[in-house]
Order: sequence, then structure tokens, then C-alpha cells
Amino acid sequence: MSSLREVQLFDLQILKDVVRVCDNNNIKYMISSGTLLGAVRHGGFIPWDDDIDVDMPLSDYKKFLKLAQHELGEKYFVQNYKTDKNYSEMWIQIRANGTTSMPIRECKCGIHFGIHIDIFPLVGVSNDPKKRNKQKKALALNRMLLHDTYAKALDEPISPKLKLIYAIPRGIRRLICRINEHNIMLDPNKFEDCCEIWYSMDAATIRSTSLIESYISIKFEDSYFNTYSDYDSFLHNMYGDYMTPPPENERGGHADTLGDIIFDLYKDYSEYQREIELHNK
Repeated sequence: MSSLREVQLFDLQILKDVVRVCDNNNIKYMISSGTLLGAVRHGGFIPWDDDIDVDMPLSDYKKFLKLAQHELGEKYFVQNYKTDKNYSEMWIQIRANGTTSMPIRECKCGIHFGIHIDIFPLVGVSNDPKKRNKQKKALALNRMLLHDTYAKALDEPISPKLKLIYAIPRGIRRLICRINEHNIMLDPNKFEDCCEIWYSMDAATIRSTSLIESYISIKFEDSYFNTYSDYDSFLHNMYGDYMTPPPENERGGHADTLGDIIFDLYKDYSEYQREIELHNK
């Protein structure tokens, strides 16, 4: 298996390939979340982090989606719920084929588990509490409709309500998601606030749309990438006192929430899935 540093440098190359597509096609992007925090506090990766986060305003995100698979080529897989039938999220991941980044407990989910970076769409959020709540509910509905494979793979408790929802054929559920997207994917230029589409809409993800109006270049590892000009407001909103690292016992990265993760730059995740399946028989 591969070391954390090897995975970080591999992620960095994925980012560079994504940025090449963006620069060649006039697509706006910003490194964000833990990646931006790492750039500001460490000059690169947070030492215990294992992925990269990128934001794109909605119109740029849609443009990127149309071009990405062709522009990135066979080396990568552009993963979303429309390209991977078992994928359960509302953002995209750029996965490297022939590699592995797989939480062991999720090995039965049946999705592409190559090493990846995350790309999040930035959408508008209404100041009207009723309209904001409608958007939150629409996001929650889509996540519920997409969550079946994940829930079954992890043996999560499934309520009678969820059993009825999961009884709906998967293709129909995904069609409902596509139709419901217009309640979620709102143009940020038409609202005072915006947010990343993530697991939910909470205070940490909602910010002033003015933040996405100007960008700067910031050093991350050996290169410079675009990010928010007012990254201080972004990071304070998300992390509070962001320049103070967490206690050492909270520096486990994604393993803290996902459990043991298999990282391998040279072996396809499907081989590990077969090995785990044989071991568990």
C-alpha cells in the first residue's frame, strides 16, 4: 500500500490536471476547505489530510461537467450519481483509474474507489427562510433517494419509510433526483448568500456571495492555485480560529470518521474488493 505522502502528491497531480482543464476552458475554480486551510497554515497539505477540495460557481461547475471526462481522458473517471449508479452524493469526484482509496467498511458500496479529489458546486441560497428551508429539504430528499446502496453495504438501520423509498426502482429514483435538482442548484449570482453542495446546508457552508466575486493565487505545495480573495473570512466561517491546529489526538484525517482506509497508487480497488470478499467467506 502507499504512504500518506505518496497519496498527497498523487492528489496534487490530479488537481493540476483538473486546473489545466479549467484554465484551457475559462472555468473558475477555487481550492477550498481543508486544502485552502493547508495552503494558508502549512503552505501545502495539512500533514494528516488525504484529499483535495475544490469549489466552482454553478455555471462553471456545469461547464466543467460537460467537458471533464473528454478533457481528462482515460486516466480518470468523473464520478457523480449520473455516471456511477451506486454513488450517493450531490457533488463530483475525479477518480484515478487503476488506484485505490477505499474505506474498508464501505467496500461493498459498489462504487469506483480510485484515489480522488472532490469538486463542489457553489449554489445560491435564498434569504427567505421558507425558500431556504425548501432548498434544504430538496437536498435532503436527493441524498435519501441516493443512499440505498451505502446504507445496505454498511448494514445501517432502514426505517419503514426508507424501505418504501428504496423499493422504488433505482433508475426512477435517480430521475427524481435530476428533476429535483432545480430546487437545489440555484444560480449564486441571483442571491446574497451561497453555499457548497455538501451533505447538508449549515452555517459552516453558507457564506456571502461577494466572496466568489474575486480571486487570488495562493501557493499550495510546489504550485499556485486560485482561491477566494477574502480567504480569511471563508476560513473563519468554516473553522473559527483556523491557525491553531487541533490537538494531536484529533489529527487522524478521514480515518477518524471513515475507519481504516486502503490507499494504493498501483493497484485497482476492485482487486482489494475481491480479496476482502474472499477473506470474509
